[in-house]
Amino acid sequence: MKKFFFTVIIVLAFLIVGGIMVGDFVLEKVSSKALEYLVTEGKTRGINVDFARFGDVGLNGFSAVRWRKFVAVINAPRYIALAPGEDIVVSIEEINLGLTRLLKGVAAISAHDIALRVEGGLSSKGTPGEPQEGLNNGELRVEFPLKGGEKGISAIALAEIPKRLLQFLQQGTTQIPFDFRAESTFKIGGSAVKADITTKMENSCYFLVMSPDDVRRISKRLNEELTETEISLVSTHPFLAPSLFKIRDYARTQSEAAYAKDATVSEDAYRHVLWSFLLTKEFGPEFARHVTDAHEIGAVKPNTEADHKMDYNNNKVGRDYAKAGYAEDLILELVMTDPQVIRIPQQ
Repeated sequence: MKKFFFTVIIVLAFLIVGGIMVGDFVLEKVSSKALEYLVTEGKTRGINVDFARFGDVGLNGFSAVRWRKFVAVINAPRYIALAPGEDIVVSIEEINLGLTRLLKGVAAISAHDIALRVEGGLSSKGTPGEPQEGLNNGELRVEFPLKGGEKGISAIALAEIPKRLLQFLQQGTTQIPFDFRAESTFKIGGSAVKADITTKMENSCYFLVMSPDDVRRISKRLNEELTETEISLVSTHPFLAPSLFKIRDYARTQSEAAYAKDATVSEDAYRHVLWSFLLTKEFGPEFARHVTDAHEIGAVKPNTEADHKMDYNNNKVGRDYAKAGYAEDLILELVMTDPQVIRIPQQ
């Protein structure tokens, strides 16, 4: 009898191990198909997924499917809300899809140790050997219903998961409740700064924000503090915030250096023209206009109507220079000679 029970236990053990191995094999195939779908669907939306893979996939006990060491490189065209015109490198240590909730028609997803960086923009440039700037320690939890019907979850329903992800990347907002937390790290004036990124809900839409208090704290590193309108704009564009800070700081230091060498340089005019020029080169003229206009609304320092007129005009000139394709090293000479530039506030 003992031999019988021992034999049964051995057979069951082999069946369980074999079942898990077969399950893992099937999950790998399904995951590969899902990634192929993600790439194809992304192209239809103008999002090119250059590279995407999982390190391994398997069952996390009997309660969830687990993917580990996910890496993807996504090229986002100009109209993508999160990081226009840049390569987004995403790495996720672990992703879990709950099986219990899935059988009830709900996709319950959690992701841990999410890291993200934007390649190619000013936010990604730094000294070789320094830590990479970007997002770290990200945690995500999201649940949304699938349209599987009474007969269970269909392939079409599962395809909703990557489709919703692409929609969020494209629009920057979603009506699906989710919770995301991460830490953004970048450098301003040679010093590393950190800011929390969290989820915000407004008008039934969920989107990512950088903590406004962190934006205020970082802005104090600049000699010219941000207006409340600018703080609101920067905080609602957390992935663009590093470049926005860097461009602003760079334009200020360049204009101060130019004035220190030549007192005939209009420091204010050069700063605004160069700032607007760089913003347009990085983000396009429309978003550049939103950023510079925000600076004029509720300005920290009292400005006269003539001051505002000068700034608006010079911001437009900077956008025009960028659209005309001028090189940055020509901007100071143009500021000094171009009659379109207003160098002194005119009452």
